[in-house]
Amino acid sequence: MSHLQRQERLVKLVRKLLELARSNSNAHEAGQALSRAQKLMAKYGITELEANISSIQQAPTQGAPSQSWDKIPEWMSLLTWTVANAFGCRHYFSSFESRTGLKRRNVTFYGFSERPAVAAYAFDVLSRQLKDATAAYLKTQNKRLKMATRRARAEQFRAGWVEGVRRIVDVFSVSEHEQELMSAWLEQQGMSTLKTRSVKQCRGDAIARSQGYLAGQNARLHHGVDGCGPVGIGYSAGEDK
Repeated sequence: MSHLQRQERLVKLVRKLLELARSNSNAHEAGQALSRAQKLMAKYGITELEANISSIQQAPTQGAPSQSWDKIPEWMSLLTWTVANAFGCRHYFSSFESRTGLKRRNVTFYGFSERPAVAAYAFDVLSRQLKDATAAYLKTQNKRLKMATRRARAEQFRAGWVEGVRRIVDVFSVSEHEQELMSAWLEQQGMSTLKTRSVKQCRGDAIARSQGYLAGQNARLHHGVDGCGPVGIGYSAGEDK
């Protein structure tokens, strides 16, 4: 076992002991767990912050609705924030290598328990819905439109769609302690912040955005019984996909 693996194992052990000390109703057992945790922390130089941060989980998505690298579209940034807020976690933009060897954009959610995994699943499903809704919208557009106008309207539609989804999603309440831990974890990663780009204006953009907003409100995102369990996401009955 390497030094790093040993250290990670010790950090997890300290975390479990601290959790046991907080949750155990038996004062004697809780005291023993806390005492053991403190001795390990002192011996191996482990802080309580390190122990708590070690419980943070990560879950990458299968892809992303935009493969832009220089600047992330504002509507995709809003979609990731919407999903993260719905499941009480946070996100960062990441990438992976496809089977063909190409570098692809995706999103990684991070947080506690199973929330990041559920958020990643929800993001993938919503991304597919957005793709289908945009394709259906473009079929309604005049084929004689200039390609630039067609693309700009599609972007306006996507922006409206995401805003529509945001209006129907509830925000998951996250404790101040968890927020502090997630902020500390991200700071440790030393990641750079990506810039976003605004949606271009075009002829008919207000109508495109409005149609996207209405379509987005037909998406459904349901939490599990405990607020962060399995979700069911889909269009209302009869809605074209």
